[in-house]
Amino acid sequence: MDPQSAIQQLLLDQGAYSPVELLLAEGLVAYTDYLAWRRGEIGSLDEALQDRSATRGLLETAQAFVLKLGLIAEPVAYEGWENNAGLDLLPSADRGLNALLRTHYRRAQIEGDEQLDLFLDGAVTAATNDLINALLRRSLRDAGKARAHLLEIKPDHVQGAPALRLIEALRASTPTAHDQALEQLDRMKGEWVPAASQLLAGRAQDFLRPLWRGIAEALDPSRFAAEDAQRHVSWIHRQCLDWQSVRASVLAVPVHASVPVLLERLAEAEWWLRERTAAVAHWFALCGLAPERMKAALDSPRFPDPALVAGWQAAKAVDIEPEISMAWFPAWMVLQEPGLARALNPLGGVEEPARAFDLLRLLLTTDGDNIELRAELAAVHRGLLDKFLDSRG
Repeated sequence: MDPQSAIQQLLLDQGAYSPVELLLAEGLVAYTDYLAWRRGEIGSLDEALQDRSATRGLLETAQAFVLKLGLIAEPVAYEGWENNAGLDLLPSADRGLNALLRTHYRRAQIEGDEQLDLFLDGAVTAATNDLINALLRRSLRDAGKARAHLLEIKPDHVQGAPALRLIEALRASTPTAHDQALEQLDRMKGEWVPAASQLLAGRAQDFLRPLWRGIAEALDPSRFAAEDAQRHVSWIHRQCLDWQSVRASVLAVPVHASVPVLLERLAEAEWWLRERTAAVAHWFALCGLAPERMKAALDSPRFPDPALVAGWQAAKAVDIEPEISMAWFPAWMVLQEPGLARALNPLGGVEEPARAFDLLRLLLTTDGDNIELRAELAAVHRGLLDKFLDSRG
């Protein structure tokens, strides 16, 4: 497993690299298990990992990569949440894995950075660290005192305003109704997420996840408005990398199969839940339903399935008539990866691209010359028939 693209995305999103965030992003630790660990319901993340040795190898590879990038290592502690608040948590009983999980990496400050004083002035540094730790402990009292102390030392400090926003977030009541949750969601997106990103950097998600969770629990997953898809609870679960909940909340929308953004979220969740066949089936459905959206997804560095990306790159490079547009991509892909022919169901559509997929699926999974099937495929897309015949030697 190559973690580099995931690390680069974490650096882009959060400005820092956290090994725990990498495990969540890669689906190696389920969000529900992560929550259980922070609440004290399981003793360590070891109980959430299927292969500690492989995980340690992955994180060692990631560590070498971020050190090559010139990132600076910093120790980090994890404290419990809710009834487990204030207790220091053990990420792993494996000493080497524990050390890896307890180390974060941030970019080096550059000359002229407005926050350079955090690293040059000891008093300001100490006060800022006290403020950050109090916020991560979710202690209103300590956070308020730490912010006041920081502003005594430096009244115009750049972190004073975001700290106030995060203290307000801790004061906010957990919503209990759908409309209240939407109001708090707007505050999250407009105020609290930017403030956490500025002040807490790579640890922002530790602060934000309980807030996301409180909003998500109050939202009705069956209520979806196409004009603002980010107000559906599946979007919130995605921010937490809670793929089980992403899938469940998408499926709760009766018309989800006809809504491109929900279909895309469902496929992504299935991928990270190690249900690739279901994910590919939904991505293929998206090729016909929203081809431009699917093309943008495949061209994005964030698309998770490398085999589909490679297939799309090959489709763009091939000299074939008719050209392989996104509508034809499922039929093209089944030639690139014949195992999909047995794994996937027929598309069953009347349009020529869907028919080409179904014909190739039959040709790849049945014995004999299948002259009639070949003749029909030639009428639908001669280039795909030629590629099929080439594959048969």
